[in-house]
Amino acid sequence: MSNIPLSLIIERVSICPDSPFAALGCFRGTVRQMFLCRQPSTERWSPDFSASGEKNPEWTRANCGEVELCNSLEWAEWSANPVQVQLCDACGTVGCASGGYAHVSTLSNLVLWTAPQTVAESDFDRIFPANPIERFGAVVFLPDVWMQLRSVAANVPDAHQISPSNGCAIRDAWISGPHRPKGEDRLRDWLHRRLLAADSLDCVEAITWVEHWLSWFDSKTSIAIEGYIATTEDSGALIEKLYFDGPGSEDWPALARLDDRIVPALSPTHVFVPL
Repeated sequence: MSNIPLSLIIERVSICPDSPFAALGCFRGTVRQMFLCRQPSTERWSPDFSASGEKNPEWTRANCGEVELCNSLEWAEWSANPVQVQLCDACGTVGCASGGYAHVSTLSNLVLWTAPQTVAESDFDRIFPANPIERFGAVVFLPDVWMQLRSVAANVPDAHQISPSNGCAIRDAWISGPHRPKGEDRLRDWLHRRLLAADSLDCVEAITWVEHWLSWFDSKTSIAIEGYIATTEDSGALIEKLYFDGPGSEDWPALARLDDRIVPALSPTHVFVPL
Protein backbone atom coordinates (compact mmCIF):
# COMPACT_ATOMS: atom_id res chain seq x y z
CA MET A 1 0.00 0.00 0.00
CA SER A 2 1.28 3.46 -0.89
CA ASN A 3 2.45 5.82 1.86
CA ILE A 4 1.35 8.88 -0.12
CA PRO A 5 -1.04 11.13 1.83
CA LEU A 6 -4.47 11.41 0.23
CA SER A 7 -3.92 15.15 -0.23
CA LEU A 8 -1.05 14.36 -2.60
CA ILE A 9 -3.03 11.94 -4.77
CA ILE A 10 -4.28 14.59 -7.17
CA GLU A 11 -3.89 15.27 -10.85
CA ARG A 12 -1.06 17.79 -10.62
CA VAL A 13 0.50 17.45 -14.06
CA SER A 14 -0.41 16.54 -17.60
CA ILE A 15 1.50 15.54 -20.71
CA CYS A 16 2.36 18.36 -23.11
CA PRO A 17 1.61 16.70 -26.47
CA ASP A 18 2.59 19.76 -28.51
CA SER A 19 5.86 20.34 -26.71
CA PRO A 20 9.16 19.47 -28.42
CA PHE A 21 9.92 17.58 -25.21
CA ALA A 22 6.80 15.43 -25.32
CA ALA A 23 8.83 12.40 -26.42
CA LEU A 24 10.97 12.88 -23.34
CA GLY A 25 7.96 12.80 -21.06
CA CYS A 26 7.89 16.53 -20.33
CA PHE A 27 5.06 17.59 -18.04
CA ARG A 28 3.33 20.95 -17.95
CA GLY A 29 4.66 22.93 -15.01
CA THR A 30 7.44 20.45 -14.34
CA VAL A 31 11.02 20.49 -15.62
CA ARG A 32 12.58 17.05 -15.42
CA GLN A 33 16.04 16.09 -14.32
CA MET A 34 18.50 14.55 -16.77
CA PHE A 35 17.60 15.80 -20.21
CA LEU A 36 18.07 12.98 -22.73
CA CYS A 37 19.00 14.46 -26.11
CA ARG A 38 17.58 12.17 -28.79
CA GLN A 39 17.13 14.43 -31.81
CA PRO A 40 19.54 17.38 -31.89
CA SER A 41 19.55 20.00 -34.58
CA THR A 42 22.39 22.20 -35.77
CA GLU A 43 22.36 25.55 -37.50
CA ARG A 44 25.02 27.78 -39.01
CA TRP A 45 25.09 31.34 -37.69
CA SER A 46 27.44 34.31 -37.39
CA PRO A 47 27.95 36.16 -34.11
CA ASP A 48 28.57 39.91 -34.27
CA PHE A 49 32.26 40.56 -33.53
CA SER A 50 32.14 44.24 -34.57
CA ALA A 51 32.71 45.44 -31.00
CA SER A 52 36.01 43.54 -30.86
CA GLY A 53 37.09 44.63 -34.34
CA GLU A 54 37.27 41.05 -35.55
CA LYS A 55 35.68 39.48 -38.61
CA ASN A 56 32.41 37.74 -37.91
CA PRO A 57 33.04 33.96 -37.92
CA GLU A 58 30.67 31.19 -38.91
CA TRP A 59 29.64 29.04 -35.98
CA THR A 60 27.52 25.93 -35.62
CA ARG A 61 24.93 26.02 -32.87
CA ALA A 62 23.58 22.75 -31.42
CA ASN A 63 20.02 22.63 -30.11
CA CYS A 64 17.74 19.95 -28.79
CA GLY A 65 14.13 20.99 -29.17
CA GLU A 66 14.01 24.58 -27.98
CA VAL A 67 17.09 24.20 -25.79
CA GLU A 68 20.44 25.61 -26.92
CA LEU A 69 23.15 23.16 -25.95
CA CYS A 70 26.22 24.82 -27.46
CA ASN A 71 26.53 28.04 -29.44
CA SER A 72 29.75 27.04 -31.22
CA LEU A 73 30.73 23.43 -31.70
CA GLU A 74 33.89 24.57 -33.52
CA TRP A 75 35.26 27.10 -31.03
CA ALA A 76 34.56 25.29 -27.75
CA GLU A 77 37.77 24.02 -26.13
CA TRP A 78 36.79 20.38 -25.80
CA SER A 79 40.19 19.40 -24.36
CA ALA A 80 39.40 21.40 -21.21
CA ASN A 81 37.11 20.24 -18.43
CA PRO A 82 34.85 21.95 -17.64
CA VAL A 83 34.13 22.98 -21.22
CA GLN A 84 32.57 26.36 -21.89
CA VAL A 85 29.85 25.32 -24.32
CA GLN A 86 28.22 28.76 -24.48
CA LEU A 87 30.89 31.25 -25.51
CA CYS A 88 30.96 35.04 -25.56
CA ASP A 89 29.19 35.98 -28.80
CA ALA A 90 31.04 39.30 -29.03
CA CYS A 91 34.56 37.87 -29.31
CA GLY A 92 34.46 34.06 -28.97
CA THR A 93 37.16 34.04 -26.30
CA VAL A 94 36.83 31.19 -23.81
CA GLY A 95 36.26 32.64 -20.35
CA CYS A 96 35.28 36.12 -21.57
CA ALA A 97 31.62 35.56 -20.73
CA SER A 98 30.64 34.17 -17.35
CA GLY A 99 28.97 30.79 -17.09
CA GLY A 100 28.07 28.39 -19.87
CA TYR A 101 30.21 25.52 -18.53
CA ALA A 102 29.71 21.75 -18.51
CA HIS A 103 31.71 18.89 -17.07
CA VAL A 104 31.90 16.45 -19.99
CA SER A 105 32.39 12.74 -19.32
CA THR A 106 31.31 9.30 -20.52
CA LEU A 107 29.46 6.50 -18.80
CA SER A 108 29.51 3.29 -20.80
CA ASN A 109 28.66 4.51 -24.31
CA LEU A 110 26.86 7.71 -23.26
CA VAL A 111 28.24 11.25 -23.10
CA LEU A 112 27.17 13.21 -20.02
CA TRP A 113 27.16 16.94 -19.38
CA THR A 114 26.93 17.79 -15.70
CA ALA A 115 27.77 20.75 -13.48
CA PRO A 116 31.40 21.97 -13.39
CA GLN A 117 33.46 20.24 -10.68
CA THR A 118 35.92 21.56 -8.08
CA VAL A 119 35.38 25.24 -8.84
CA ALA A 120 37.51 27.54 -6.68
CA GLU A 121 35.53 29.93 -4.49
CA SER A 122 37.06 32.85 -6.36
CA ASP A 123 35.58 31.49 -9.61
CA PHE A 124 31.99 30.93 -8.40
CA ASP A 125 30.80 34.08 -10.18
CA ARG A 126 32.56 33.10 -13.42
CA ILE A 127 32.43 29.31 -13.78
CA PHE A 128 28.88 28.09 -13.41
CA PRO A 129 26.68 25.67 -15.39
CA ALA A 130 25.49 26.20 -18.94
CA ASN A 131 21.81 27.00 -19.37
CA PRO A 132 20.64 23.43 -20.18
CA ILE A 133 22.35 22.10 -17.05
CA GLU A 134 20.85 24.85 -14.91
CA ARG A 135 17.47 23.96 -16.36
CA PHE A 136 17.59 20.16 -16.29
CA GLY A 137 20.46 19.18 -13.97
CA ALA A 138 22.25 17.07 -16.60
CA VAL A 139 22.28 16.40 -20.34
CA VAL A 140 22.88 12.92 -21.80
CA PHE A 141 23.78 12.14 -25.40
CA LEU A 142 23.21 8.76 -27.02
CA PRO A 143 26.15 7.44 -29.09
CA ASP A 144 24.59 8.19 -32.49
CA VAL A 145 23.56 11.65 -31.32
CA TRP A 146 27.11 12.50 -30.25
CA MET A 147 28.40 11.18 -33.59
CA GLN A 148 25.93 13.46 -35.33
CA LEU A 149 27.49 16.46 -33.57
CA ARG A 150 30.96 15.23 -34.52
CA SER A 151 29.91 14.93 -38.15
CA VAL A 152 29.27 18.67 -38.40
CA ALA A 153 32.25 19.87 -36.34
CA ALA A 154 35.59 18.04 -36.37
CA ASN A 155 36.60 19.66 -33.08
CA VAL A 156 33.98 17.67 -31.17
CA PRO A 157 35.93 14.75 -29.67
CA ASP A 158 35.19 11.10 -30.17
CA ALA A 159 33.45 9.67 -27.12
CA HIS A 160 36.43 7.37 -26.52
CA GLN A 161 38.64 10.44 -26.08
CA ILE A 162 36.48 11.82 -23.27
CA SER A 163 37.29 11.02 -19.64
CA PRO A 164 35.04 8.48 -17.94
CA SER A 165 32.46 9.74 -15.48
CA ASN A 166 33.56 9.91 -11.85
CA GLY A 167 31.36 9.66 -8.79
CA CYS A 168 30.88 13.40 -8.68
CA ALA A 169 29.49 13.50 -12.23
CA ILE A 170 26.92 10.75 -11.66
CA ARG A 171 25.98 12.21 -8.27
CA ASP A 172 25.41 15.60 -9.87
CA ALA A 173 23.32 14.05 -12.65
CA TRP A 174 21.24 12.42 -9.93
CA ILE A 175 20.68 15.18 -7.39
CA SER A 176 20.85 18.31 -9.54
CA GLY A 177 17.59 19.72 -10.77
CA PRO A 178 15.10 22.54 -10.46
CA HIS A 179 13.72 23.17 -6.97
CA ARG A 180 16.35 21.01 -5.28
CA PRO A 181 19.00 22.75 -3.15
CA LYS A 182 22.56 22.73 -4.41
CA GLY A 183 25.11 20.94 -2.27
CA GLU A 184 24.85 17.69 -0.35
CA ASP A 185 24.51 19.25 3.10
CA ARG A 186 21.63 21.45 2.01
CA LEU A 187 20.00 18.51 0.20
CA ARG A 188 20.18 16.35 3.32
CA ASP A 189 18.67 19.14 5.43
CA TRP A 190 15.93 19.64 2.84
CA LEU A 191 15.06 15.94 2.90
CA HIS A 192 14.84 15.80 6.69
CA ARG A 193 12.75 18.98 6.92
CA ARG A 194 10.37 18.66 4.00
CA LEU A 195 9.93 15.03 2.92
CA LEU A 196 6.31 13.96 3.42
CA ALA A 197 6.15 10.53 1.80
CA ALA A 198 7.41 8.15 -0.84
CA ASP A 199 5.65 5.71 -3.13
CA SER A 200 6.29 2.66 -0.94
CA LEU A 201 9.20 3.45 1.38
CA ASP A 202 8.60 5.27 4.63
CA CYS A 203 10.37 8.61 5.05
CA VAL A 204 13.19 7.23 7.20
CA GLU A 205 13.93 4.47 4.68
CA ALA A 206 13.84 6.88 1.76
CA ILE A 207 16.25 9.31 3.43
CA THR A 208 18.52 6.45 4.46
CA TRP A 209 18.77 5.24 0.86
CA VAL A 210 19.44 8.72 -0.52
CA GLU A 211 22.17 9.24 2.09
CA HIS A 212 23.60 5.79 1.31
CA TRP A 213 24.02 6.67 -2.36
CA LEU A 214 25.36 10.12 -1.58
CA SER A 215 28.07 8.49 0.52
CA TRP A 216 28.72 5.88 -2.16
CA PHE A 217 29.26 8.53 -4.83
CA ASP A 218 31.41 10.59 -2.44
CA SER A 219 33.71 7.60 -1.97
CA LYS A 220 34.29 7.58 -5.73
CA THR A 221 34.52 11.33 -6.33
CA SER A 222 37.76 11.22 -8.29
CA ILE A 223 37.69 7.71 -9.77
CA ALA A 224 35.89 6.27 -12.78
CA ILE A 225 32.48 4.84 -12.03
CA GLU A 226 31.64 1.30 -13.09
CA GLY A 227 28.01 1.14 -14.06
CA TYR A 228 25.48 2.00 -16.71
CA ILE A 229 22.23 3.83 -17.31
CA ALA A 230 19.20 1.65 -18.00
CA THR A 231 15.65 2.50 -18.98
CA THR A 232 12.87 1.49 -16.65
CA GLU A 233 11.19 -0.27 -19.58
CA ASP A 234 14.18 -2.46 -20.39
CA SER A 235 15.28 -3.13 -16.82
CA GLY A 236 11.87 -3.47 -15.18
CA ALA A 237 12.88 -0.92 -12.53
CA LEU A 238 10.06 0.71 -10.58
CA ILE A 239 10.52 4.39 -9.77
CA GLU A 240 10.23 5.42 -6.13
CA LYS A 241 9.15 9.07 -6.09
CA LEU A 242 9.67 11.30 -3.05
CA TYR A 243 6.93 13.81 -2.18
CA PHE A 244 7.50 17.17 -0.49
CA ASP A 245 5.39 19.84 1.20
CA GLY A 246 5.15 22.05 -1.86
CA PRO A 247 3.99 22.05 -5.46
CA GLY A 248 4.14 18.85 -7.47
CA SER A 249 7.07 20.20 -9.46
CA GLU A 250 9.24 19.70 -6.34
CA ASP A 251 8.56 15.96 -6.12
CA TRP A 252 11.67 13.95 -6.92
CA PRO A 253 11.78 10.52 -8.63
CA ALA A 254 14.98 9.84 -6.71
CA LEU A 255 15.13 6.06 -6.31
CA ALA A 256 14.09 2.90 -8.08
CA ARG A 257 13.48 -0.72 -7.17
CA LEU A 258 15.49 -2.98 -9.44
CA ASP A 259 15.06 -6.65 -8.58
CA ASP A 260 16.12 -6.75 -4.92
CA ARG A 261 18.06 -3.49 -5.01
CA ILE A 262 17.30 0.19 -4.44
CA VAL A 263 19.25 2.26 -6.99
CA PRO A 264 19.39 5.97 -7.91
CA ALA A 265 16.86 7.14 -10.50
CA LEU A 266 18.26 9.75 -12.86
CA SER A 267 14.85 10.55 -14.33
CA PRO A 268 11.35 9.06 -14.31
CA THR A 269 12.45 6.71 -17.10
CA HIS A 270 16.16 6.05 -16.42
CA VAL A 271 18.12 4.57 -13.54
CA PHE A 272 21.80 4.26 -12.69
CA VAL A 273 22.93 0.66 -12.15
CA PRO A 274 26.34 0.26 -10.45
CA LEU A 275 28.44 -2.78 -11.27
